Amino acid sequence: MKRTSGIVSMVAVVGLLIAIGQRPGTFRVERSANIQAPAEVVFALVNDFQHWEQWSPWWKLEPTQHVSFEGAPSGVGAIYAWRGERTGSGRMEIVESRPNTYVRIRLDFTVPMRATNTSEYLLTPTADGVTLTWVMSGENTFAGKALQLFASMDEVMGRDFEQGLADLKSVAEARRGVSAPSMGEAGFHGDALNRDAAPDVVVARDAHYPHE
Repeated sequence: MKRTSGIVSMVAVVGLLIAIGQRPGTFRVERSANIQAPAEVVFALVNDFQHWEQWSPWWKLEPTQHVSFEGAPSGVGAIYAWRGERTGSGRMEIVESRPNTYVRIRLDFTVPMRATNTSEYLLTPTADGVTLTWVMSGENTFAGKALQLFASMDEVMGRDFEQGLADLKSVAEARRGVSAPSMGEAGFHGDALNRDAAPDVVVARDAHYPHE
């Protein structure tokens, strides 16, 4: 009986491993939102990490996480690192930035699992503003494939993207009356956008962040 039970367990494990191995080797999640605001307003919210607290779904998930900024103040070379109990830890760096049209980010996760993905933000002009498309793509790790047996990456990440885009839309549209001269490629200045961090967020400007 014990031998039979062991064989059944082994077959089940092998079957599970096969099922995990058959999951796609890559993933892509994409969501879009129409935003009634100037392209430079929307672009600044994405191109400057210090504005992300106003719309990022993961920043809002854990407002007490430790956040640090390094490198350029915005655009190519800007670096954002985080560490939290719920959000894990990782690092983002803007590797390509085209004013008011496109931002590409390298996203390195270190905890709870190691992975490197790419995030892209594409701004397409519309009659009354822009369509912002948010894309994340990368390779599926074994752990990622296992998790997708229970819920697809598109379903899980898609909800976060939708919430983030909705919040970004609200922030941008609330400031659509801000004239272009009050903004620069690096982002908003003066009272155009509140840079103050949430009270519980620990922010270290241009501080070295120890990588995992």
